[in-house]
Amino acid sequence: MKHIITSIVLAFSVYGYSQTEKGRDSIVETSINALDEIVITKKKVLYTQKSDRLVFNVENSIVSEGGTALDVLSRAPGVVVSQDGELSIRGQQGVGVMINGKLTQLSQKELANYLKSTTSSNIKQIEVITNPSSKYDATGKAGIINIVLKKPNAGGLKGTVFTNYGRGRKNRTNSGVNLSYNKDKFGVYGNYSYTFRGEEERKEFDQIQYTDNTRQTLSTKNHQTSITDEPLTSNNFKIGTTYEVSPKTNLEVYVDAKLGRYENIANGKNILLNALDQVQFDAFTYNDSKEKWNDYTYGFSGVHKFNTEGKNMSFDLEYETSKFRSNQFQSAKNTNPTAVAVNDRRGFIPSQLRVFTGKIDFVNPLKEKQSIEWGVKASVKNNDNPSVYEYYDNNQWIVDANSTNHFEYKEQIYAAYANYKYQLENFNIQGGLRTEYTAINILQKTLNEEHKDDYLKWFPSVSLKYELSSDHSLHASYSKRINRPSQFDLNPFRFYDDSFNYSQGNPNLVPEITHSTEIGYAWKSAFMASLYFSKTKDVFTEVYDYNPANNTTVTSQINVAKSYNYGANITNTAEIYKWWSVNTLFNIFENRFMGNVVNTDKIDPIVTLNLSVQNSFTITESWKAEANAQYQSKSNLGIYERDAFFDFSIGISKQVLAKKGNIKLNITDIFNTNNFHINSVIAQTSINKRYDLDNRIATIAFTYRI
Repeated sequence: MKHIITSIVLAFSVYGYSQTEKGRDSIVETSINALDEIVITKKKVLYTQKSDRLVFNVENSIVSEGGTALDVLSRAPGVVVSQDGELSIRGQQGVGVMINGKLTQLSQKELANYLKSTTSSNIKQIEVITNPSSKYDATGKAGIINIVLKKPNAGGLKGTVFTNYGRGRKNRTNSGVNLSYNKDKFGVYGNYSYTFRGEEERKEFDQIQYTDNTRQTLSTKNHQTSITDEPLTSNNFKIGTTYEVSPKTNLEVYVDAKLGRYENIANGKNILLNALDQVQFDAFTYNDSKEKWNDYTYGFSGVHKFNTEGKNMSFDLEYETSKFRSNQFQSAKNTNPTAVAVNDRRGFIPSQLRVFTGKIDFVNPLKEKQSIEWGVKASVKNNDNPSVYEYYDNNQWIVDANSTNHFEYKEQIYAAYANYKYQLENFNIQGGLRTEYTAINILQKTLNEEHKDDYLKWFPSVSLKYELSSDHSLHASYSKRINRPSQFDLNPFRFYDDSFNYSQGNPNLVPEITHSTEIGYAWKSAFMASLYFSKTKDVFTEVYDYNPANNTTVTSQINVAKSYNYGANITNTAEIYKWWSVNTLFNIFENRFMGNVVNTDKIDPIVTLNLSVQNSFTITESWKAEANAQYQSKSNLGIYERDAFFDFSIGISKQVLAKKGNIKLNITDIFNTNNFHINSVIAQTSINKRYDLDNRIATIAFTYRI
């Protein structure tokens, strides 16, 4: 009974991002020492708490095996993934994403496709950094997520091969190999992975249009349904070489390539009713979007250690070129031949991205227990997007002038930072300042319109930690951050999802600026708690406008005056038995928006609870198991309310082939309850969207260490 009560208490402990500077700062860590023989056993850690981040050790998670990077992110502590792949931390959108410490330059859609095509077998860790120091880019008002990929091992020929097969509503598979060879001063490494991801989603959209803003009299009702088939295929590879110029200098050259294609085929229905429930429009819909991309990144980096202990310099140069192409076709056939016909549409949407990034960082010890980090960075981006949309009328394809546009976006960001660290006996101080100069040039070639903007922003950060004793510590931190609108957010021309729904950028968007603070307490590595608060100015909010005349809905973004995000986290870890340990992570937060949003000056705040319970079982020395559950109550995403969702996943693993091989079986979202349901009521329109996602997946995976 005692253990049952303990388990119940654990299920209501609260998740936190506290700070600890101890060498043994893992949330779960156990060892066994035997006097008659030397036996040291260390339990594999699922979460590790470091001084400025919470680390999710993906390679130690059974249920994460065989999935994609996006699947893994949906199970990272405090991270929620929307239906279209947008990430949020602690209920806040606007997240910077890094791969191996390097900020990605992809759009939200391109990033979602890349994460879907990256196998979890290549991921070592997910780092959630909510208050980054000034060393990091200021991008991301909610913080930064760093995806750490596995690195080659030193010494001789090393590597792993992996393959897995999964089945949800469609088949999924990925296979690959990671190899490295190191001898003397020279090393070479490479990896390759092939991914096929079949996916089927079922969607329902309901919209109600009223006669005025009081919403007392109904005007029309629109009901849309669709079932999608979304096959994705990708081939990703990376090759590189390292060379030790001297015992103090190392260089690396590499090429990273991502090649893929994705298709979204949707068959559905669209019904429009008037206030008397009489059918005004009834059509079968068909949408087909074919996407292809190839992305190449060429990099050169190095590290040099000076004669002074602790003094070093590192540099990183990258050039990325990416080509993306989307061909769309949309059709709606009305069942009533006398009704107004909807023209077929097609779109040709190519895009070419070129990015150069260069940075150099220094670490300089000043005096005993004092040091300063400083560096500079430059990023130059160019995105060329000549889009052409056409509609079919009178037996010919006609260019749609409202949608066709040649849009070119140029962005330059130059940054410099300094970060000071001072460690007293029980007191650690870290403070820094980063400055970023941004210059943007937007050219609408179709309309011969040009828009330029530039601004200089300063981003201070500070963190403090005081150790009350060897077991108790307090911490506090503050940072200022920015979230810039992307080129797609600023493009004012239309991007059609289907014949009745399209999005439109807003060239008047300005960046979001966020001030974030946090205080916390830690007891050993078993209990950690924190309170946090952030204020964002000019916050992005999605809005929509429904036109009953042509039965279309346009979605765009606007700036709202400000928003507040505040909450509490507590993390608790316990070993119920020697073979059973539990990590309980709990976050309670509220988002409060203030400002005019489409004739309303208020978005009702919602107190949201996020609970994650990770159970790890050691059955025998070679058999391991996991049972993980996550629940989040109703939350608000700007003008939308998201319904509560629940996820329960299990997995089991067995070491084979003299412990060089590992077989894992897992089932995610067993009860098929991790869905994406949102609704909103603004002005004269009520909208409800329900996505029945393809999340219940059974996967068997095999990994072998060479």
